[in-house]
Amino acid sequence: MIKKRLLSFLGAAAITAALTFAVVSLSPSNGFTSGTMQEGLCYEVTGVAPDAIVASLNGNGASADLVAYWIGYDVSYLNSYMQYYTGSSINWDDTLSDGMSVADYVKASVLSSVKQHLVLENLASKYDVTLTAEQEAAMAESDQSYIDQYGSEEAFEAEIAKLGMRRETYDRVARSNYLYQNLYELYNTEGSALYASDEELAVYAAEQGYITADHILLATKDMTTGEALTDEQKAEKKALAEELVEKLNSYTGDDIASYFAELADEYSEDPGRETYPTGYTFTTGSMVQEFEDAAYALSEGEVSEVVESSFGYHILLRLPLDKSAAADKVREEYFTNFIAEQVDAAAMATSADYDKLDPQTIYEAIVAAQAEG
Repeated sequence: MIKKRLLSFLGAAAITAALTFAVVSLSPSNGFTSGTMQEGLCYEVTGVAPDAIVASLNGNGASADLVAYWIGYDVSYLNSYMQYYTGSSINWDDTLSDGMSVADYVKASVLSSVKQHLVLENLASKYDVTLTAEQEAAMAESDQSYIDQYGSEEAFEAEIAKLGMRRETYDRVARSNYLYQNLYELYNTEGSALYASDEELAVYAAEQGYITADHILLATKDMTTGEALTDEQKAEKKALAEELVEKLNSYTGDDIASYFAELADEYSEDPGRETYPTGYTFTTGSMVQEFEDAAYALSEGEVSEVVESSFGYHILLRLPLDKSAAADKVREEYFTNFIAEQVDAAAMATSADYDKLDPQTIYEAIVAAQAEG
């Protein structure tokens, strides 16, 4: 139950992110310490004190038990992934398709997770992002529920220790989710230091291949039952589609978009038109292939010929990119990429003690501690 609370966005990203890092060597200015605690899971299996500072990024240090937490999380995530897709658990001696050993992959993944964690905290500090009073209260309430569940604060902290962590590190990880949420909220707050305007997001969307197209659909199946129309009914729909294309090609006015919209409002059988009355904004892989191919082949202001897909007959009009719709589509992706860029640009230092935190040793100790109940 405790572990589920700590499954933040950072862990999943660690598995899927590109595993390239900037890591610098030990120097006195990095702020590493050997720690003072000679107890706990981390110390028992590695000899490294849980409060030892073993990694540092711009003055923000990661303790050994924070690294131990990310080892437990990342290996659990990878193990679940492998069980789902291969039916087998993690084998530390296996080699991945790119020639990298599972052990080395996990080390790289954990290094990424620790680095992302420190980057997030540093960004929060840079932009004066903290937890709200409500969030602090929610954390306290959650902790109290666990204390009640386990019978005492000491028993609660004993459960935390099975994950290789001290209480303060548990709280630090739990706070990271709120920091991410609040950074994202700041990013969406107009006028803030992190705010991304629709114009900026539209430029990004265009770079990612987003386009906008309006569309008329004449369905070749019953939109309620899904049953195919008869050949005669399909022929009638195709004839109407060709007639509409002819009308559009004969248009001599200066507002083809409005004229197309009038015809679409009158004839289109697309159930999505009510939600998207001015067309769809999308990128590759999000529409049926025939629709996508036709849309990308058009120039802005150009009308397609009749395009047939499994849904029916389509007529498309390529429009200028809808900046507002594009911004909405990529807003979260843009922020995620912003975080990723910060991680890529950051140089994290690790100590000799960091190298003693063997993922297999620590993960197996965590599993054993949890199995003891």
